Formats: sequence, C-alpha cells, structure tokens
Amino acid sequence: MSPIVQAVFASWSFPTMATALGLLTALLYVRGWLALRAAVPTRFTVGRLSSFLAGLAILEIALASPIDTFDPFFLADHMLQHMLLMMLVPPLVLLGDPEIPLLRGLPRSVSQRVLGPLLGWKPIRRMGHGLAHPALCWLVMALAMIGWHLPAAYELALHSAGWHEFEHVCFLVASTLFWWPVIQPWPSRARWPRWTMPIYLLLADFVNSIVSAFLVFSDRLLYPFYRTVPRLWGISAQNDQVAAGALMWIIGSLAFLIPAVLITVRLLSPSPPEARSVSVPSEVGAKRSLVGALALVLPVLALAYGWLAPDATDIDEATLRLVQTSGPFRVSIFAPADPVESGPCSVSVLVQDAQTEAPIVDADVNIAVQPSAGETNLIHATYRQSVNRLLASATAELAPSVAWKLEVLVRRGSQEAELSAMLHTSSSRSKHSSLPSLPAAMAGDSAR
Repeated sequence: MSPIVQAVFASWSFPTMATALGLLTALLYVRGWLALRAAVPTRFTVGRLSSFLAGLAILEIALASPIDTFDPFFLADHMLQHMLLMMLVPPLVLLGDPEIPLLRGLPRSVSQRVLGPLLGWKPIRRMGHGLAHPALCWLVMALAMIGWHLPAAYELALHSAGWHEFEHVCFLVASTLFWWPVIQPWPSRARWPRWTMPIYLLLADFVNSIVSAFLVFSDRLLYPFYRTVPRLWGISAQNDQVAAGALMWIIGSLAFLIPAVLITVRLLSPSPPEARSVSVPSEVGAKRSLVGALALVLPVLALAYGWLAPDATDIDEATLRLVQTSGPFRVSIFAPADPVESGPCSVSVLVQDAQTEAPIVDADVNIAVQPSAGETNLIHATYRQSVNRLLASATAELAPSVAWKLEVLVRRGSQEAELSAMLHTSSSRSKHSSLPSLPAAMAGDSAR
C-alpha cells in the first residue's frame, strides 16, 4: 500500500461527544434488547439488534472516518456523507424497533419517574402525534434535502463548523421522520394505508432526482468553496460536482425504490397472521446489570480518550491563508482567520506536486513564527498531528495584539520551498471570524 493511501485511511477523527453518545445509545439498546428478548424472542430478534447496531456503526463511519475528514476537499465525498446520514442510518436504526428497548435500557428510576411523566404529558403527546403524520414527515425531508443543498445554505455549512454540525442534525432528524411511516417501528401505528407508502417513496425519489440533476447538469460551479480549496490529484471542481450529483442520484434512488418494490411485493402477497402482544417481565437477571455497568463505563472511556488523546488539527475551522507554487511544490497553508485568537494556534500545510497535484506525505515541513520584533520560533510540523494525514500540522503559541510573520519551509531531498504569510492576533476572536473568506485568502496565490 502506498504512503498516500495509508495516509488517507489513517485520517480518522473520532468526535468525542458523538462517539460517546453512540456508545451509550448502543449499550442502552442492548441492555433493553436482552430484557425484552427473554420475554418476546420472536419480535426482538438478532436481526433487529444487528440492524440497530449497524445503523449506529454507519453513523460513526460517516462522522469519524476519512469520509468526514476529506469533505472540505471533495463535494462527492461530502455528498456520500449526506447519503449515509439520510438513506442508511435512519432506516437501519428504525428497523431495530428502538423505542421500547431504549426505554427498557434506561435505569427504572429514569424511565418511570422522568420519561414516563414527560412522555405522558398531553402537549408532548400531541406534538409527537403531529410529527408522525406522513405528510409532514415527507415535507420535512423534502425541505431538508432541497434547502441544505441550495448554494447559500451549503456554503454556510462549509464555512462554519457549527452550522455544519447543525446541518447533520437536520439531516438525521428529517430523515428519521421520513422513514418512520415507511418502517413503522413497533409499537407505533400506521396513519396512512400501507398501499400509500410506495407512492410516498416515489415522490421522495422525484425530489432527490431533481436535486441530483441540478448538480449533474449545471454548467457552472454551484458551490464556490470548492474552487478555492486545493484540488487533489487534478480532479477539477466541476467534475467533482458531477460525481457528487451522480452519487446522490444513484444512492438516493436505490434507497427509495428498493423499499417501494419490497412493500409492493408484500402487499400483493398473502398476509401472515398478526403476532399477539406479550407482556414483558420487569426482571431480567444479571445480564442487564453487566450491560448497564458497561453503559456507564464505555462512554466515560470515550470521553477520556477525546480529552487525553494527543491533540490533532482539523481544518474545518481554519481558512486557506495562502496557496503558492514554489519550485516543484504547490504549498497550501491553513490557519485560523484573522484576527487569530491569542494562545495556541494550529497551522496545517498541504504539500503537492506542482504538476500532478498529487499530495506529498514525505516532505520535511517546518513552521516558523516571528513577531514584528523578536526571535523566530521554529516548530517542526508532523503529519501525525493532523486529522487529515495528508497535511503536516504544528501548534504555535501566539501572544495577543501582535502581528506575526508565519514562514513555512518545505524540504524533500535537494528540493525546497519557502513561503510566508502574516497572522494578526487579538485578545478575543472577532464574531465574524467563524465565517472565513476563502476567496480573499487566494489573493496570495501565484501563477504556476
């Protein structure tokens, strides 16, 4: 395996809170599933357990794997992440009939004294009843799919880590609502006749096809962000956009059409006898205690990992400060937008071959920070300090209210390049710095 491929597959970022919540949710479900399987083995099967856990595993892959790490560079990669969040995670989770197992997995004091009265409160019940209406579920999904792929909204999510996370939450919530009438997880009841679900899915596929065609057949770049970031391996932003639209079209259509066909076939088949409801005992034995203990320990370990693991730099909250061709290299510098908050400042450097735009991961990269008056502080940048292992990263300590000269020195054998940019610090970060201006950063780009 080549060093570049190894670097790509090593670019994992485990988001602390999402990983901890995923582990906690999985273990609560397993705890409840073990209790319910003892009483209702025909309903709470291994298949339902596997489906629920597979949905959580795909969610972690979408948020922590190289799919997330490289979405600032590739629209197709970003679109794949959206398809996982909307087309795979919710239906797999709902196929696990998660409502009762999750409630059963909670400590009895929480489920009976807190959630019981809360879920039984009339306004909450009315809200849940309204949200489960298929027409509203379809509309929310359509609005999320169209709205977040409009250029203004998509650019907002690309420039701000906070809005990016909010976008992901919107996709998960909207798609969970959408898939609810299709899966109809137990013990919920259908609001529309089952024969309406293939139509419901076909109409959703129509919306997905419109958005996909908008990306595939547009003769202009819809998201200028991808014109400003370095292009890897010579893949143009326009071709990347076409690939993103094709991914959305194929994955979305399969996700909608396969269930539509399966539901239609089932409707045309003889109906099996309905399963009788079975009461569930409250005692579940030692297995619940063991899994309950794990439900407390493993999320704590995940949080500890996030806090205690070596710091790594993620460029989602950085801006492209400079792109310049020097000798055989094309070098891109990522750093926080001005004014830079005083204290630790993460700087990442992408080194590419100037001709092929292929990333270079064996260059020696050094970062020097020098105040307007003072000694230069030379820091060795390493690829292991970056979430994206194609980038070399280092952290410099910056004093407040000072202009700093940032120099980047790149060496590979006898070949070398040297670049410089300015960083301006202040005691507190500007409110507007969360929306960095990538086109302005490109002003320092030199011609090849």
